[in-house]
Amino acid sequence: MKKLKLKKRRRSPRSLREIISDILVRLPLLFYVVTIVIPFVFMLMNSLKTNKEFYANFWNLPAEPQWSNYTFGLQHSGILDMFLNTIFIVAGAEVLNIFSASMLAYVIARGKLKRSGLLYGYLMVGLLTPGVICMIPVFFVALVLRLYDTRSILVLVYAAFNMAFSVFVMVAFFKSLPTELEEAAFIDGAGYSQTFWRVMFPLTKPGLITIGVFGFLDYWNDYLLAMTLISTEAKKTVFLGVMKMQVANAVRTDWGPLMAVCIFAMLPVLIVYAIFQSRLMEGLTSGAIKG
Repeated sequence: MKKLKLKKRRRSPRSLREIISDILVRLPLLFYVVTIVIPFVFMLMNSLKTNKEFYANFWNLPAEPQWSNYTFGLQHSGILDMFLNTIFIVAGAEVLNIFSASMLAYVIARGKLKRSGLLYGYLMVGLLTPGVICMIPVFFVALVLRLYDTRSILVLVYAAFNMAFSVFVMVAFFKSLPTELEEAAFIDGAGYSQTFWRVMFPLTKPGLITIGVFGFLDYWNDYLLAMTLISTEAKKTVFLGVMKMQVANAVRTDWGPLMAVCIFAMLPVLIVYAIFQSRLMEGLTSGAIKG
């Protein structure tokens, strides 16, 4: 037993080529992490400063934390009401996207349609199409349908814009599930709809979490679509509130309150990613391997 333990502890020395290869892989990743962390630290420090401290040196720590910046920023940006608007819109888009993409992906994965491959290819074109070029057509469609300046249009557009990615992920998961599960359900007397909702749909939980998290990040951080389709103050979303704070102080920018509002707007994204990080990685790797 002692000899076996000694053998397990011994590691073969790494070659110079392996060490260099490891460094070359880690350096870009480290640089990428730094580019993400530094802006967040910059905002956090400056959200607790006065304007005088900010202009003196914005890399110094605040002499005395100005927590009143958060109160001032939340009051003058109106972001709390916009926060509730965004939660409503994001929740509606998530539900619509997840259920629609799951049903469509199941039909494509099982080849229930004659042209399922063609439909899948058409949807994949959406992954290559920049959303910006669709802004003007979406605006006119919203006007024709009389949905302009409503929360409903944002729910529909968000769900539709993320449909291609969601179907792509879910098709991989449904293809990984054995057809014997469906056959067993049919033998037990389950219909097509019951088989999907009670047997197949629950088994794709990692995929559902994956498209849910990515959808949340897209919807919550959106500015361009919300600015194009919403004009009423009471219906605006969080990042429109951030821009309102900046525009309102066009002559003299209060950097502390502005940074405080930015921190507040980022918190839900950080919380959601922290909660679902392990599940998200599991979903991505599982879909990639099985698909």
